[in-house]
Amino acid sequence: MGRTTPSHEAEKLAIAVALKDLERALGLFVRALSHESAPVSAEAAGSEREARRLVCEAYATIRYVPDDQANESHVCLGVIGGSAAVIDRAEAVNAAKDELRERCKTIQNVRVSVQVKDGKGGRVVKSLPLVRVILRELQRSDLSLLAAYRRIPILTGRVKRVAYTRAHTRAVYRKDRAAITALLQAQDRPGTDDDLARLKRLPATETHLALVKEHYANVRANVWFHGLDNRSRGRVLVSAELPLLYPLGRSKDIPEIKYPPRERDGEAEEGASLPMRERAGKLEAESFLDTLPVYRYRSEHRQTRGR
Repeated sequence: MGRTTPSHEAEKLAIAVALKDLERALGLFVRALSHESAPVSAEAAGSEREARRLVCEAYATIRYVPDDQANESHVCLGVIGGSAAVIDRAEAVNAAKDELRERCKTIQNVRVSVQVKDGKGGRVVKSLPLVRVILRELQRSDLSLLAAYRRIPILTGRVKRVAYTRAHTRAVYRKDRAAITALLQAQDRPGTDDDLARLKRLPATETHLALVKEHYANVRANVWFHGLDNRSRGRVLVSAELPLLYPLGRSKDIPEIKYPPRERDGEAEEGASLPMRERAGKLEAESFLDTLPVYRYRSEHRQTRGR
């Protein structure tokens, strides 16, 4: 391991404790939820049993899988009821998520130089975020911080109706090659070295690429209540990347739920603005890199050096 900061070991211990507490809280919550007979619904689920499995997996997933892109997190649209004990477990999970985030936040801008394998039997020195270095030392390099930070949306009151909206527009960021190189060097994922080599093979005159990110924050749910919630609201708009959890009342019936229509091939997404569609049309169809959603501009839209 290369150079570290004076607080490295203290921060490592704090993150290890916070991560252990989060995993314990998640385990207790998912175990309690999976054994309840509460009504549940999940988008595209063919049965209540499948819906419960999808919902529990969404809450529990905080790790990357091999096909995941960096800076992405699993999204599951669903609604499930929970007893008072389950709600308490969910609140404990959110508290543990907040604690982990605070521990990592203190070093979010700290970078250290470490030696890593270069894929050819040798080693090279890279500058990596300290939090990712610590997770590697804890043998948790597969941890998705975005998923680990994402809080469980807990509703209050008697839920009457839920209507989801999902924006499929893409955010396109024009980046020069130096910026893309820095993003690649900052991550710790299999395939990064291949992507760096692929980037170097581009013609020197091709100066810019496009970093494309989905607007996951645009997944929202409009929620209506029978009466008011505990903040005297009859309707709320909530972020809904994870399934909504609501307290069971006298009724065991699932609230009325409207999921967004499925996207059809070749059809523009509802709500996408014209400038966004035009900008996305300037990109090649396939991602240029494997570990980051980076695309080359089509030849007629490339800005080259000297132009």
